[in-house]
Amino acid sequence: MLTPSRTLGTGVVAVGMLLAAWVAGVPATAAPAAPDPRVGPLFLAGTPIHVCTGSVLDSTDGDLVLTAAHCIAGSGGALSFAPGYDRGVAPFGLWTVSQIYVDPAWRESQDPQHDYAVLRVAPSGTTVPASVESVVGGGFELAPAPAAETTVAVTGYPTLGDSPVSCTAATTSTDSYPTVVCDGLGDGTSGGPWVAGPRVVALVGGLDHGGCTDSVSYSPAFGAATLDLLQRAESRGAGDVTPFALPGTCTRS
Repeated sequence: MLTPSRTLGTGVVAVGMLLAAWVAGVPATAAPAAPDPRVGPLFLAGTPIHVCTGSVLDSTDGDLVLTAAHCIAGSGGALSFAPGYDRGVAPFGLWTVSQIYVDPAWRESQDPQHDYAVLRVAPSGTTVPASVESVVGGGFELAPAPAAETTVAVTGYPTLGDSPVSCTAATTSTDSYPTVVCDGLGDGTSGGPWVAGPRVVALVGGLDHGGCTDSVSYSPAFGAATLDLLQRAESRGAGDVTPFALPGTCTRS
């Protein structure tokens, strides 16, 4: 609750400071956004149901996508990625997940600080030798977790919607998990990238699978292990067989 200052000399200054404090305390709200070719929903293959969000990474072969580990299970093939998807149209095609890479700490114990995955994708239903990165015009650089008060743009595809929403807000931290307070990032936005400039520095995931409410979202803290995972995927080694995410007291896909 705001209370009047006892040290202000004029009522005008007092009102100005109270108004500034009130504005600063208003949380951001996700709003409909123009599709970003590098971001899209993850569909259950062969169905119109999308369950999470992914983003194209800048990589040597141009075929890697980032999402949350709790969004996936198995070894690939059960999901398709639709970059730039908007209202039923996939302008850059559908891309089948062919390999999955997750951190050993997620595979063994589902450590929420390692709730991220790198997916290899290939074009669905075509033999055209193109990469997803070349088709969409580039990918995000993967970078370490942002410092507190870093402004990020968070984009995701709500499960019950057919187009993206986005929110721009400053990060905070909750028990070492990067945090964004923004209303409207609900089911389906898990895996959605937090973008600062040309870099993806976090994603919706981590603590409580990304958050228990639509108004507060978390991310695992990207670091050396995250970059090592990208290098393992870049080397085109064998992918992982990943477990289904364990249910929690609250989960968001």
